[in-house]
Order: sequence, then structure tokens, then C-alpha cells
Amino acid sequence: MDGPARPRIRWAWIAGCVVLGLAAIAAGRAIVPDAGRTVYVAGVLANVGTTLLLVGIVVLLERRIVDTAVRAVRNASDEARRAARDDLDAQIRDLEERIRTSWGSVDEAEARRMTDEYSRRITDAADEYSRRIVDGEGGDAERN
Repeated sequence: MDGPARPRIRWAWIAGCVVLGLAAIAAGRAIVPDAGRTVYVAGVLANVGTTLLLVGIVVLLERRIVDTAVRAVRNASDEARRAARDDLDAQIRDLEERIRTSWGSVDEAEARRMTDEYSRRITDAADEYSRRIVDGEGGDAERN
């Protein structure tokens, strides 16, 4: 099964609740005198209708709330990735500028050492950021 796990419906609980609800309605009807049974049945039907309406609203709202939360998390994740990419690009531009300005006064071995050091720093920063994203620490953990 490749997709996300679907929630399991617990039919035994649902059937148990329905049976207990019907038993409570029947017990109430048996207790009410014959003259008040019509009013009792009308009240029960009104309560059942209200309950079904509220359950329907809650189920619809729950789905919308979950969808909104998923969208918010996805947007935050995308924004964190964009910020990391922008940070990495800025570090690369900084490296290029430093190398360009000091290229004339540095011999080849020193230029290679500097390039390797800056490349290692950038790679380490990107690895650390990726680790924080995977571990769920978010993008602003270091800034706060």
C-alpha cells in the first residue's frame, strides 16, 4: 500500500452506540404515559435531527480544518526550503566575490585551499539545514 494509511472505521463502536441510543429511546417511550407519547416521539425526532445536523457540520468542518492545516504546513516547508536556497545562493555569491577580489594576490595553492574551505563551509551549512528540516526543527531554530 503506497498511499497514506486511511483511518479505520470502528463499526462495532458505531453499532454499539446506535443500539444503546435506540434502547434509551425505547426505555424513555416505555416510561412516558400513553397521553404524552406523541410529544415524546416528536421531541426524540427533533433531538435526532439536531444531532445529525451537528455531526454533519462537524465532519465537514473537520475536513476543511485538516486541509487548511496541511496547506499551511506545506507552505511553511516550501518557504523554509526557499529561504535555505536563498541563503546558500548568498553564500556562494560571497565566496565568488571573495575569490574574485583576492585572486590576483594569492598563489594557486592558496586559492585552491580557500576554495575548498569555503566549499566545505557551504556544504556543511546546507547539510545542517537539511538535517534540521528532516528532524522537524524547522528553518528558524538557529535564528531564534
